[in-house]
Formats: sequence, structure tokens, C-alpha cells
Amino acid sequence: MSKDDDAPGERARVYSRIAPIIMEFYREYTGATFHMEDLRRYVISRAPEIAPDSPSRILRELRLENRLNYVVLSRYESLYQFRRRVKPPLDV
Repeated sequence: MSKDDDAPGERARVYSRIAPIIMEFYREYTGATFHMEDLRRYVISRAPEIAPDSPSRILRELRLENRLNYVVLSRYESLYQFRRRVKPPLDV
């Protein structure tokens, strides 16, 4: 079974394990460019049991949750840059 077909509980477990590591990477590299492989190595060095594609999936989820911000500078080179998180507007 592929990772995309895992039960919601399994996805939540993977997220809870990897999200804090990615946020640590984000705090260390805000403003800097990085390759997805840099993030993958960083996460795997701290959580070797995770699937290789999990860091990129969790990175996208964190952006959707507005917990971090990044731009893709080059899809071909898999080059990204973290930006400071944009705070959501105040409710009126």
C-alpha cells in the first residue's frame, strides 16, 4: 500500500513526527535558499524511519496551514526559499 493510501491516523502520526523538525529547519533557514534534498536529509537525519517523500508533503501542508512560507525558485533544480510567514489579517 502506498503512503497516500495510509489511514488518517498514520498520516497524523507522520505529521506529528516530521512537522516540528521541518519547523526547526524553517527557523534556521528563513530567508535562505535550499534544495528539497537539503530538507529531506535534515529530516531523515532526525527521523530515519520516515518515507523519503514525507518531508515535501508535510512542507506543503505546513504552508497550507500558514505555519511557514516559501517560494519555489526553480522546479527544475528543486530550489526553494523560505520567506517570513505572512500573518493572517485581523478579523474585523
